[in-house]
Amino acid sequence: MWYIYFRRAVLAVSGFLTSALLALSLVAWNTLPVRADAPRKELSFPIQIEGTDLIAEGFVSYEGDYFEDKSEVFLVDGAALCVYNRGDRHIDFASVYIETLEGVYCFEGTCIPPHAKVMILEKYKSLYPHGSVCFAAGRTVSLDHENAIDRLQISPVDMGKVEIRNISDTAMYDINLYYKQYDSSWDTLIGGITYVVSAGDLQAGESVLLFPANYVNGYSKILYATVK
Repeated sequence: MWYIYFRRAVLAVSGFLTSALLALSLVAWNTLPVRADAPRKELSFPIQIEGTDLIAEGFVSYEGDYFEDKSEVFLVDGAALCVYNRGDRHIDFASVYIETLEGVYCFEGTCIPPHAKVMILEKYKSLYPHGSVCFAAGRTVSLDHENAIDRLQISPVDMGKVEIRNISDTAMYDINLYYKQYDSSWDTLIGGITYVVSAGDLQAGESVLLFPANYVNGYSKILYATVK
């Protein structure tokens, strides 16, 4: 099972090629609408990410398995960004670009609740940037379907099991639960990646015992549920 911890370290490895490719893609997408001759001003965290309700709270250095794409490549001094959703809407998808003097870094995440913090690993497995931040922009897509989490009772059973009960007065069909890893000491969701497990159909008052993959009680948090 993957694990995570933070540490600061200086490594003499350059991410120039990755940064160059990212910069070219950003120009193509018009993601960073900044003139080539525009002056670069150093920004200090926390930084409002243009075009979003997200606040970039800071870079952290990550050591551990890269879980965002499930490749589980082991990273040393990987780049991770901590962001905070200051808005009142549940973000279904977020794409954030941070430009530093060393290059451009891309962070993509799903399922970011309102007033929640999440740590996202850099999409291209880039190293931790030590240079100053000079620009931050992104885009988000809000959740466009009902969050049915309030109609369910979620009860931990043991480390990898959870009981789901329909506490509403009506039947619920095709229930899907979305969850992330969670660090309670930092009050932070871990990873842009979001996991999903099906609870099937539940009549009013009915319950089901689930064994979600990558789910550990106390280290994972169910964030929302969808139904038909």
